[in-house]
Amino acid sequence: MNDPSPDLINDAEIHQKLNENQLSFDELFHRVDKNNDGKIDFNELIQLLEQYDIEMSPKKRVAVARSIIDQGSGLSFQSSLTFQEFVDYVLKQEKKLSLVFRHVDAAHQGKFDANDLVYYFKKLGIIVELEEARKLIKKMDQDHSLQISFDEWRSFFLTNPAALESITSDPRAMLRYWRSAPYLDLGESPYGIPEDALTEGNQWWKYLIAGGFAGAVSRTVTAPFDRLKIVMQYLGSRQRMSVISGYRYLVNEGGVKSLWRGNGVNVLKIIPETALRFACFEEAKKMLKRIQNKELITETTIAERFLAGAMAGFLSQTVVYPLDVLKVRLCLRRTGEYSHWSDTVKRIYKLEGPKAFWRGYVLNQVGIVPYAGFDLACYESLKRLYITTHNNREPPIYIVLACGALSSVTGQLVTYPIALMRTRRQGQIVPLPNMDQSKSHPVLPATKMLKEIWHKEGVVGFYRGLVPNMLKVVPSVSISYLVYETVIKAIS
Repeated sequence: MNDPSPDLINDAEIHQKLNENQLSFDELFHRVDKNNDGKIDFNELIQLLEQYDIEMSPKKRVAVARSIIDQGSGLSFQSSLTFQEFVDYVLKQEKKLSLVFRHVDAAHQGKFDANDLVYYFKKLGIIVELEEARKLIKKMDQDHSLQISFDEWRSFFLTNPAALESITSDPRAMLRYWRSAPYLDLGESPYGIPEDALTEGNQWWKYLIAGGFAGAVSRTVTAPFDRLKIVMQYLGSRQRMSVISGYRYLVNEGGVKSLWRGNGVNVLKIIPETALRFACFEEAKKMLKRIQNKELITETTIAERFLAGAMAGFLSQTVVYPLDVLKVRLCLRRTGEYSHWSDTVKRIYKLEGPKAFWRGYVLNQVGIVPYAGFDLACYESLKRLYITTHNNREPPIYIVLACGALSSVTGQLVTYPIALMRTRRQGQIVPLPNMDQSKSHPVLPATKMLKEIWHKEGVVGFYRGLVPNMLKVVPSVSISYLVYETVIKAIS
């Protein structure tokens, strides 16, 4: 069916007949009218504006919401819109949308493709790479033709009517909206490298709080798996244990409560670690774009995300690393050995000096890049496999979570031997020369430690504690997602 010219759209009744498969005005109205009182008020418009453009300042949102009500009602003192006033406003904005569509559709064929999109933004002085343009096209390409009709164009932008005011008047605002629209093209594990939308704009604190809550709950629930993993990694072949015998040993030694030993410190480091990772990730992305002479608003590529994520992980891990060492020491301690975590810090510092809090640091940093690389590559491959085998449909959220969990497992399998050696190095007690040497353990170079594990324990030795580590992946990802979404909804 040929697309009707946008000029034919002159009232709500004709418009709905021409677009039977698209969103109706009634559906749009009820989508905005959250409290179902039959009118759209100022606060409901503000909420929609917050969702679509996190870079827009609160002052600007107020001005846009005021303009929408003024245009729809034709008056300057109303505080809400009726259904008919809302329809009038949307029709006015649709005329502007049709003009923008005509400019993008330079050949006047009633449709445009990725090349047309690149050319349109280039004329406006905005650089959009062809690869990114194809991704943007896919977001609104309902019939998978790789070309956009006016109906597809209209339907895409009408999902948030409050955004129309900015979209139709500012091409950069339109591009921001287009880039942030639901597409689920995460490009990595949702719990690894931060997502672009989470680190940009002035709403970052919401994602930081939600991420902190999600991390605290998921780590607390899966803490028994984590403690057993650390104990099995450290003891190695000195005390062979299965998951069942390991838990029996821990419970007999310190009771059920001891399974959460070290969890307090593990939760304590979440906020600084997450905040630093978010901040460093955003700055690293900007730096990489500047190096390539690219505009900061261009979409971040997978390679840029990987490099920025590795840099952010490197810096954030550096700051919180002493807490990680403290967590391992608390997990390995026996009941009654320390009275409190502060007592642990004092005794480590007095017996071993400040260097003890950085033991294993190099091994930790060496593992960041391969983990991030394999995690990202596996996630992309799994997601693409789903898309190609399901008629180019984007995966639902449970598939995205499954891809994230599997990619995380892959990254951990590849880097697990490094993590195991790091844990053994963190747990080593190396007293200062003037202290009691009875508990001293020789610090072996990484190469010698590698050879020793190989000769004494074989390949299995590099994967001690892997089973409890894998057992926590699914509950950890599921709980994180559930808590994260719940908190985001609560604070938004």
